[in-house]
Formats: sequence, structure tokens, C-alpha cells
Amino acid sequence: MFLFFMVLGVVIAAAIVAGVLPRLSRQKGLLAASEQAVERKPVVLASAAHFGAAQNTVDLPADLVAMIESPIFARADGYLKSRLVDYGNHVKGGQLLAEIETPELDQQISQARANLEQSQATIKELESDIDLAGANLQLARVTYDRWQHLEQKGVVSRQDRDERQADMAVKEATLRKAESALATAQNTIHANQANLQRLEELKSFARITAPFDGVVTARDVDIGTLINAGSKELFRVARIDPMRIFVNVPQAYVAAIAEGQTAEVRVQERPGEAWRAKVTGISNSLDQNSRAMLAILQTANPGGELYPGMYAQVRFNLSQAKPVLRIPGDALILGKSGPRVAVADAGGIVHFRSVAIGQDLGSEVEITGGLQPGELVISNPTDAVTEGAAVEVRKR
Repeated sequence: MFLFFMVLGVVIAAAIVAGVLPRLSRQKGLLAASEQAVERKPVVLASAAHFGAAQNTVDLPADLVAMIESPIFARADGYLKSRLVDYGNHVKGGQLLAEIETPELDQQISQARANLEQSQATIKELESDIDLAGANLQLARVTYDRWQHLEQKGVVSRQDRDERQADMAVKEATLRKAESALATAQNTIHANQANLQRLEELKSFARITAPFDGVVTARDVDIGTLINAGSKELFRVARIDPMRIFVNVPQAYVAAIAEGQTAEVRVQERPGEAWRAKVTGISNSLDQNSRAMLAILQTANPGGELYPGMYAQVRFNLSQAKPVLRIPGDALILGKSGPRVAVADAGGIVHFRSVAIGQDLGSEVEITGGLQPGELVISNPTDAVTEGAAVEVRKR
């Protein structure tokens, strides 16, 4: 019995030892791994602050706009008689685009011509009346002179002489009336002539012509369409050589843009091709919402590869009088205390620096203060990167 309990005790002790020793070994290994992890330094990627090039390029989005683009409206009422051009046709200035049939206007012109002819006939009649009145006045004057001479000799009475004088005055009034009627008729002729000229000029607008050399970009009518003057756009013609480019320049680049400056224009639809453009005007004012200034460029487009409404990229070459420090954009830390960067010194110790930033160039940011050339700035610092922490630096 005693031997049984002894054997049982040995078995139990062996079991306890077999279970406890591996656990103690695992705990010791975990403790050692933990101590090793604590002693290991966090690995960071760092880049040296460096000066940017004296000349930089910046790409800005832009819109292509025709040099001139004019809607063409009708000036005369009627029906479209013929249409000679369509979408995309190239036209010359003065080229006939369409004709309008104007029956009502034609009737008005015929009526105006008849009124003018009637007024001209009236003029001839009034001129004859003036000739007759002038002859009667001349006779009345001669008669009066004779009677006045006879009255002085006592041959006729004063009453007879006065009657001849009154008759002469009536003839003078008749002549003035005829002359006044003639002047009125002449004014009527001028009015009729002006009205006829107006209608004929209006009739000339029945021929729709191109105002300049260009391409037809829109056509909204066809043969038989009822046309009301000024109410419907018939065509739209655009001059696409040269082409204008509208660019909104951010405030950071405004000082580097000036009239006469050259740039390159690229469109996604034509990879590998570039057009040389020149700044022809700037607005000299910034938009209150976007804080950008409108710059207008001009480029030759003899082949017509560029179209109005295209989205483009304009590349400016901007010169800097003084080089500015640059760091990677992901090294900048923005917080309540302002922009900062984490700097690793020669011993791998972290120090945080407050910096002043200049232009945001996308992948890089300009630093105008708070940092020295060559200092290593840490990209994407984690929570392990704290003030005074020791880190393992790997340069990018």
C-alpha cells in the first residue's frame, strides 16, 4: 500500500513538473522578446531639406476658347428659302450661308416705291403751281405800278389803286403758299426715300452671310423654317485660328505671370503634342472665391487640331530670384500649433520644429523659415515619433 502511494506521488510530481516547466519557459521567452522590442528603435524614412531649382514648371488647367465666336440672327421676317452650309463647314467672310424668303417685306417695298413715285408726281404739280403763281404775281405788280402812276396823275381814284395793291398782295401770298407746299412735298419725298432705303436695307438681310472667316459650330434651322427677326439663332460661326486659352492662376503664382510670357499647351486627346502659347492679357484682379487671377493666352491653330471648349493643361516656366527650401509634402504636420516637421539629428534623436510654408507644389512643399538645408525631416511620422525619441533613420 505504501509503495502504491509512493508511486502515485512520483507520477503526480512528474506531471506537475512536465506542465510547469514549458509554461515557465514560454513566459521567459515572451519576457525576453518584450524587452528586445522595447529596446528596438522605430524605423523612419527621412529626406534632407534641399533647395529647389531656380526655374520651376507648373501645370494649370485651362479652357480653350475660340478667338471670336458669334451667333448669327435674322434681321428680316420670313421663311428659310435655302441653306448652303452645315455643321463643321469652313466659311469665308461674306460667304452666303442661307437665304430668307420675305413676301411681306417685298409688299412693303412695293408700297414704299409707289408712295415715292406719288410724292415725285406731286412735286411736279406743285412746281407748276409755283410757276403760275409767280406769273400772276408779276402781272399784279405791273398792273399795280401802272395804276399807281395813273392815280398820281388823277386819272383813276385812290380806291382803284388800292384794289390793285390788294390783288398784288394776294398773288404774293398765293406764291408763298405754293412754295410752302412744295417744301412740304419735298420733305415727304425725303421721308419716303428714307423709308424705301430702310426697307431695301432690311431686304438685304434676307441673305445671311458669314461675318468673318471661320467654321460653323452650330446650325439650328432648315429649309421652310419660319423666321422671326432676332428671335432665333440661325448659325454660330467661330474663328479657331488663333485660339485663346483661359487660365485661372492661383495667388501663389500670380507674381510670376506677365504679358508676353510664353507657355506650352497640351491636351489629353493628343499625347506627345504641345502648342506654344503667349500671354496676351491678365485681369489684374483676383476672384474673391477662388483667389485666382484670369490669364488669357493665345496660340496658333492653323491645322484646327484644337477645338473651342476643350480642356487643356498649360505649363508655365517660372523663374525664382532666390532658391527656396523644399521638403516632401508628407513630412508636413498640420495642427493647432501651426505647421511643424519632425527632424532627426545626427544621433537619431527626434526634434519637432515649427516652420513657415510657402507654395504647395503637390509632392513637395516650400519652407520659408524654421529649417536649415540638409536637415533630415521624417515622412509620415507615427505616434512612436515623439520629442526626444531615438529612431533608426533610413534615407529616402
